[in-house]
Amino acid sequence: MILAIDVGNTNIVVGCIDDLKTYFIERLSTNRTKTELEYAVDLKTILDIYHIKKTEIEGCIAIVLGPGVKTGLNIMMDNPGQLGADQVADAVAGIAGYPVPLILIDMGTATTASVVNSKKQYVGGMILPGV
Repeated sequence: MILAIDVGNTNIVVGCIDDLKTYFIERLSTNRTKTELEYAVDLKTILDIYHIKKTEIEGCIAIVLGPGVKTGLNIMMDNPGQLGADQVADAVAGIAGYPVPLILIDMGTATTASVVNSKKQYVGGMILPGV
């Protein structure tokens, strides 16, 4: 089982997954004033709620997505470094799970829309105020 953590501006999404199923997905509020110990207590509490022992966790997904990280996504922009990590993650996940072309909409702190063409290239997107 793998512990997956997605740290966002508003929420931290935590989940445990393996090849067969998703055991849980939970959200914690992102709070810059919380200490490492407070987040550790939050994580331990979530694992306890779902009766998951730390010995069952084989690893953790810990990738800081940013310019230079190889995702396999061909970004067709003049300055690919300007593309937000959330939009890259959305596009990579979309390509992995759905046929192209596709439009992805992510309604988080900000609402983003991304377009991937039939060649699996990121061709554009936009950022709007969140809901």
